[in-house]
Amino acid sequence: MDTAEHDVKFAWARFYEVFASALLTWRNRRDELVKGIHLIAADVDGMSHLQDKPAKGEAFPLKDICPFTTMGLFNRSLTDTNRKIIAARLANLLGVNEPVPDSFAGIPLLNNQKSWFFSYERSRDPDDIERLWEMFSQAMTFADNQNTNSADFTSAYDIASAVMNVGWNLTMGLYWARPWFYPTLDSQSQYYIQKVLNIKILKNGEKGRCSGQSYLSIMQALNKAFTQPNYPVHSFPELSLSAWNTDLSQSKDEVENRTWKASLLNKIKALCLKKESPYFTASELKENYLDVFKAERPESKTVTSSIYFYLQKLRNDDELKFLESGNYEYLNFEKNESQTITEETVEESAPPPKLTHAPYAISHLIREGCFLEKAKIQLTLQRLIDKKNLILQGPPGTGKTWLARRLAYCLMGEQAPERISAVQFHPNLSYEDFIRGWRPGKEGRLTLIDGPFVNAIKTAINNPAAKYVVIIEEINRGNPAQIFGETLTLMEADKRTPTEALALSYSENPDEKIYIPENLYIIGTMNIADRSLALLDLALRRRFAFIDLKPAFNDAWKNWVNHKFAIDLDLLAIIEFRLTALNEMLAKDITLGPQFCIGHSYVTPATGQQINEAQAWYEQVVDTEICPLLAEYWFDAPNKVDEARKVLLAE
Repeated sequence: MDTAEHDVKFAWARFYEVFASALLTWRNRRDELVKGIHLIAADVDGMSHLQDKPAKGEAFPLKDICPFTTMGLFNRSLTDTNRKIIAARLANLLGVNEPVPDSFAGIPLLNNQKSWFFSYERSRDPDDIERLWEMFSQAMTFADNQNTNSADFTSAYDIASAVMNVGWNLTMGLYWARPWFYPTLDSQSQYYIQKVLNIKILKNGEKGRCSGQSYLSIMQALNKAFTQPNYPVHSFPELSLSAWNTDLSQSKDEVENRTWKASLLNKIKALCLKKESPYFTASELKENYLDVFKAERPESKTVTSSIYFYLQKLRNDDELKFLESGNYEYLNFEKNESQTITEETVEESAPPPKLTHAPYAISHLIREGCFLEKAKIQLTLQRLIDKKNLILQGPPGTGKTWLARRLAYCLMGEQAPERISAVQFHPNLSYEDFIRGWRPGKEGRLTLIDGPFVNAIKTAINNPAAKYVVIIEEINRGNPAQIFGETLTLMEADKRTPTEALALSYSENPDEKIYIPENLYIIGTMNIADRSLALLDLALRRRFAFIDLKPAFNDAWKNWVNHKFAIDLDLLAIIEFRLTALNEMLAKDITLGPQFCIGHSYVTPATGQQINEAQAWYEQVVDTEICPLLAEYWFDAPNKVDEARKVLLAE
């Protein structure tokens, strides 16, 4: 199992997989399934959309349902509380014992106005729902049995993709059922895959979407890319979460596309409401709204042709059905519908939820366990703001990594982990890993893949109002000058403008140049006790501010540990005395020095750790963490290790 599968953020995946497996067993019990769903809908808010519409007559309760629409009942734009209630009730109906997840991180949602994977009775083929069940069955078989031939899956995919109202949501439904196996290609994920990951989505299938074979090719290309250590994401849930947490700027054409579709659809809707009928003609549309369209776009000379172009787009999106020359049916027509369609809701999937972040300031940092004086924290933060590049250096155990992330939050003024990129430098890391390089892509061909630093640069450029931070762990374990390459020049605070842009060693096109925006900051950490590492390149040093961190065995440390873990202050005073004595020995040792002191992190329990016997806990830390480190320091003087142990344990 991949490491990501153990990530608590994706604990929901197990529930979804078990739910999907149980749901498949109801394929031939659909009358019972639909009856149970309607009983739940009568008790729970957020399920009022289960009314079907015939060609003539009044709406009636849905009589059949596909598996994707069933899972979509708790994957719409609802409150998390409502989603959990609906999921729990459906799980009980299906006999699922897996607990409902607490978090839905990385799960794309349906647009509430497009929550069915099939159309109303008046427009759908009698076999459409059965085709979707077959797709669901083939998808489960293909995902759960590695030796299954892909031809059955791709055939079922192409057939299901032709069902009216399915759209790209088909990939979302596959992702819900088997999130570690199938990628979602909702609109946000498509932008992320193509703009950030540089993987092209071939749209050679039904209505301008990808075919079953193209979908598998994308899946294979992503899985291959996930094996790269410094790739931005390493699983489909990570990809989906990153896509939804990334505010990707849209091109002028993309903005125009959404604006036109929303505007046209609102006018079609108004026309149909006026006629009290879902049927209209292009002539009626122009007669009523051509002047309005022209007034909205006074500089455009192609309004009439654009109307016909976007009528075709709306047909591809299953919003309209073409009947005969100039005649259309508005498929989602409802007589009492008054909600305006926006540029966000015109898409099949729901827009990403607006992220809310808890505020974060120096006071929060201190409360969480930073034992530096407030003035030192303020100085550190100011140097980061001014220099834009900062290195925290100090002996082991001084909390460099812990502090780096929280300094980033202080800089941002809020806890926004999605705006932090963390990278570990090591001897084998290269420019091609960190900046950009050639990697095997789809069908074995080499493809230029952006590394985490270029990804961070692009994201920051796209969102100039927000601050972004790249944290580089153990920056001196690699060869920073070689890893950064020409971007080393661009790191300087006074060169962070488009006018200073340079070409990368590997460019996507001859005219491409890149610069580091002023809203992207770099925080490195450096363990100065590691004798196997060379000193940093002087050119690199000139571009960073350096902050020394020292062991903090002080009143702030004692009071915080006492308050959080109920360790007696007298024992903490003894620990302080003994560690201070040891550090004096290390600092005075001619073969070592102050950089080899032992930091306070060694004797600061981890958040949530239970300390029942504080004395025993301290002795365990000495024997299993501190003494092994001292044995490395004094590898040729074991008597010094024994002497130090006696100091620490007062033997």
